[in-house]
Amino acid sequence: MVQTRSRLATERMHVSVVRVERRPKPSRVKSSRVKFCALEGDLRVEIEADSEDDARLLCQEAGLDFIGLCDD
Repeated sequence: MVQTRSRLATERMHVSVVRVERRPKPSRVKSSRVKFCALEGDLRVEIEADSEDDARLLCQEAGLDFIGLCDD
């Protein structure tokens, strides 16, 4: 009975995983990373990546819908 309950609880859980990395200390040389926008359902998400290809790949891995460059 306990195994059945724990299995049901696990199946009902919805988990969203986001890749997090440590940001390096700012340097005097401007970083080449660019901000891109994506959607997670109705939520707009900003992604920093080195290129559009990297941003698209990250969106694909995370299950996000890629939009394009973000306006500051």
